[in-house]
Amino acid sequence: MSFLDLAPSWTDHPLTDPTLAADVVDLVVSQADRECGVFAAILCGPDARFRAVVLIELSPDQAPPLDTPNLCATALHPIIPAMREEPGSPLLLALGRPGPPTWPDIDNEWSTAATHLCQAAQVPLLGFYIATPTHLYQPQQTTAQAA
Repeated sequence: MSFLDLAPSWTDHPLTDPTLAADVVDLVVSQADRECGVFAAILCGPDARFRAVVLIELSPDQAPPLDTPNLCATALHPIIPAMREEPGSPLLLALGRPGPPTWPDIDNEWSTAATHLCQAAQVPLLGFYIATPTHLYQPQQTTAQAA
């Protein structure tokens, strides 16, 4: 998977396809973002097509291990009300982070926290991805809601 695989018309397609979604995450979460730590919210319209991206830089003192549920809630706090303005508009979320390719406990905590927060806010979640300098994947705990 790579943003290099994206067709020029990728914005015309819904991000419900996990392969396309992963390629979009790879595009919007740069290598620099992964090195410093970033939480990415990819906002979609009701048709699940890309609308915009919000990148929230994580400060160095928030490097793993992170207070995941609180940090995830803080990051999503300004985004959730905006998504409620257009009911049914889904999110695609990603954590860009340094460190090893997988950090199962931390990655699963972030995925679970994001999933629960979106469910509680009734905002459909298309998926949650982890983007490290060498890998891009969905943690096993991700249970995305249908868009």
